[in-house]
Amino acid sequence: MNMFTLPTGINMTNTYILLSDGKAIVIDPGYDGDRIISYVETRGATIEYILVTHGHYDHIGAVAELKCKTGAKVYISQVDFDLLKEHDFLQGLCEGYSVAPFDADVLLKGGEKLLLLGLEIDVIATSGHTPGGICYLIDNDKLFSGDTLFRLSVGRTDFSYGDTDKLITSVRSLFELPGTTRVYPGHGESTEIDFEKKYNPYVH
Repeated sequence: MNMFTLPTGINMTNTYILLSDGKAIVIDPGYDGDRIISYVETRGATIEYILVTHGHYDHIGAVAELKCKTGAKVYISQVDFDLLKEHDFLQGLCEGYSVAPFDADVLLKGGEKLLLLGLEIDVIATSGHTPGGICYLIDNDKLFSGDTLFRLSVGRTDFSYGDTDKLITSVRSLFELPGTTRVYPGHGESTEIDFEKKYNPYVH
């Protein structure tokens, strides 16, 4: 597997692209659908799957476009997908912003074990930043944490439906993973579980 990070949009969302045998998984396509498609195509691949960590606009803004143009299957949590139908889920994030609606192919709750492009993917429920936030642990050593856990920080909970207590509980559950697990967050640079257990000021 080859992995690329493509910062997208004004929020510099980390859109992750995983390539294997000419096929791709895209995690959190927040913006710039054509750019993402072009990035994958220039590497001789096609997008087969879209994995969403949570339903905030800066992580799903290009989902509808990618699904329409590539036919990729969309995986998202049941809770956040339902909340996307409610206007106030996006309030406080970007006034006047709307997200093109999309159909989900697989609705997740957490605890699922997926096998996509030969990759073993554990779905971990991590509510707090959003009620249905999830993280994807790939091949037991790469955690795509969305906006749950960042390097020396955690996700905000002052948006609609945020819950600080649940977020901290979710982060502490991630700390049960092996310390060498590499963490790839929704924004900013990557980190490791051991480093965050020792130095993250929000979980002590």
